[in-house]
Amino acid sequence: MSETYQSKRERRQRLLETLPAALRAHISIRNVEAVAALTPQAQERLTEAVQAGLKRLPRAVEQLQINPDTSVADLLNPPAQPDPVTASQGSDYPQHIQHELADLIQVCFPDMPRMSAEALANSDVMDMAHTTAQAHHLLLASNHLRTDFVAMVVYGLIRQTLEHLEEMIEDTPALRQAFDQGDLPWKPNNWRKQNA
Repeated sequence: MSETYQSKRERRQRLLETLPAALRAHISIRNVEAVAALTPQAQERLTEAVQAGLKRLPRAVEQLQINPDTSVADLLNPPAQPDPVTASQGSDYPQHIQHELADLIQVCFPDMPRMSAEALANSDVMDMAHTTAQAHHLLLASNHLRTDFVAMVVYGLIRQTLEHLEEMIEDTPALRQAFDQGDLPWKPNNWRKQNA
């Protein structure tokens, strides 16, 4: 069963209450999950940056996910990046992720006009997809991913997630029908059965 808007808002409000007091007033409900996922050290650094005048919170949170030791100066004035991750149309998500999601929406629903796909990609209903896409980009950029135990555990986590999604699709006739009618390849994995 999908989460309702109200329950999502209540869950995010509870998360907001777990953040350090000095940080709470500066975090929007939309950003609370990403901030709550930061290490305590990174949350402390974010608090320092906010108190020093930080305005671009999502970009700072993304940087602190990569490196919790990022200086306050770098959070306030991030170094120029070759691939700009500027937000589009006031959105809190990097533009390259917005485009990636719009492209995927059009793969899944080829008859959808590009403008509609972009609007859907920018909507709140796609928050989980944005968060997942950002996590994947951070994951693939990590030097630690080349370590055998990290790679194996991450791979296991992703396979478990895929398994849960496949079970949900198989147990929900409307979702199964959408996959059967869509262009996205539907290939359930047998990982669980092989390891049982």
